[in-house]
Amino acid sequence: MRILQLGNNNWANQYSLSEDLEWHFNDFPEKLKVKNKKAKGYLVVIIDEGAKLSDENWKKLYLLIDPYHVLYTEKALENLSATGENFLKCTAAEKIVEDPQTLINHLQVRYFFGQSGIRIFPTAIELNSKKINEFEFLDSGNLKLQIDSQKKWINIGAYRNGLYLDPNRKIKLWLTMKAKNVSVRLRIFIQEIGSDGNPDNNYVLLIDKNSDKELYLPISVSKTPRVADITIEVKGFGELTIGVLHSRWGRDGKGEFIAGGKRIVNLERREDIAYYFNPGDLKPPLNVYFAGARSLEGFEAFPLFRNLKAPALLFTDMRLSIGQFYDDKDNVMGTKIEDVIMRTLKKLGFDKSQLIMNGISMGTYPALKYGSRIGAYMINVAKPLGNLGYIASRARLQRPDDFDTIFDIDHQLISTLDDKNLHKLDEKFWQEFDHSDLSKTRLFVGYMENDDYDDIAINKLKASPAVKTAKQFSFKGFPGRHNDNDAINAWFVERLVYVLQNNFNRKK
Repeated sequence: MRILQLGNNNWANQYSLSEDLEWHFNDFPEKLKVKNKKAKGYLVVIIDEGAKLSDENWKKLYLLIDPYHVLYTEKALENLSATGENFLKCTAAEKIVEDPQTLINHLQVRYFFGQSGIRIFPTAIELNSKKINEFEFLDSGNLKLQIDSQKKWINIGAYRNGLYLDPNRKIKLWLTMKAKNVSVRLRIFIQEIGSDGNPDNNYVLLIDKNSDKELYLPISVSKTPRVADITIEVKGFGELTIGVLHSRWGRDGKGEFIAGGKRIVNLERREDIAYYFNPGDLKPPLNVYFAGARSLEGFEAFPLFRNLKAPALLFTDMRLSIGQFYDDKDNVMGTKIEDVIMRTLKKLGFDKSQLIMNGISMGTYPALKYGSRIGAYMINVAKPLGNLGYIASRARLQRPDDFDTIFDIDHQLISTLDDKNLHKLDEKFWQEFDHSDLSKTRLFVGYMENDDYDDIAINKLKASPAVKTAKQFSFKGFPGRHNDNDAINAWFVERLVYVLQNNFNRKK
């Protein structure tokens, strides 16, 4: 882990450093090139009292450090130049409130490179037949049970496979569920890989239905991999629906997936969506991007929007197996997503004429839906999916045994998966979209000519009354099925770059 400290006093001479820390003190940028020609950037920059760089070098350093990875002391602000202060704003720097040694000891578990999160489905639970006689799978992501524990905690089952605990990482868990008059807790058994384990080496995590906080495994970080076996215990008399269990790398409170990441939570269903704000250069526009389908949880397109240098807001949907199209039956998530976008615009001092909504594949659904609601300056999408009911109805013939998760997704949006309700689901989307005001919106759409998911979305857009009154509507077809041709992604990026350069005066 490469650390740069700027200031009067070298912490490396005052505090204990791990051998895994490569500490650089006031050697930016000249000595950096001499020491390691292949080195590119730092994982953490610490700004202390007396930190001085030229305006040019502050700007160079900005390109070598990610937002939320810059830390500063109170005294650092006393003689910092205006460009240095702007550097802190553009990197979303955080004030240090703990002693240096404590901070140093936690650098590696907070600011590491990478992100990870996995889903464990209720279908992986081996139910305790002595305690559970009846159960029902509502879909692959929801298991419904009737609980009567006689006011005692009972073990109702265990996940069949052990959870791999990555070395040097804190692990946190989040269980999607709905519980009525039932308390739930997880019992975790920890063992070293290759060992028989010790049953006494276990921990209990009580799930607070009123808290949106993920639960950290209460174990210290280890340099060697371990395995956790998980059982589910309940108490009460009522109905319990167990959803997906999420296991994620934690950052000791410094972010979701990546440093600075945050979550939107619907506590009623204990569902969550994550978002990340990159301040960029704090100049218009604000780019919003919705990640596509992801089997591994985390943010998408971070390097793209980092390199564009404009403020960016990234969203990722962690529900079900690949996400849930950023929507739900009661529009809870949609309302919360729009609120995050509007609050971010206000924070930047922007308005909706300085907002760009982007999405590819699954990300096109929220970009079109929420972008049209807000009246964004630009909606930029590739491989549009607007007909979730239609996608499900053509699955048997067009995509046998592929993307069956669409049935789980639609089941969260409508009560019954019959032709009538699937059709109503799509009608609801287009009725709202068609009645939106796009008169000040530029719409760019790249589509696949032989799309095996939603081949009617482009025709729906062409016929939409809202699109006919849009400020601009540009579209281009690419040969192939939904995932056949990467050229469409390049076209998507080119449209975005074009508007940034020509409408927001951003140079290459």
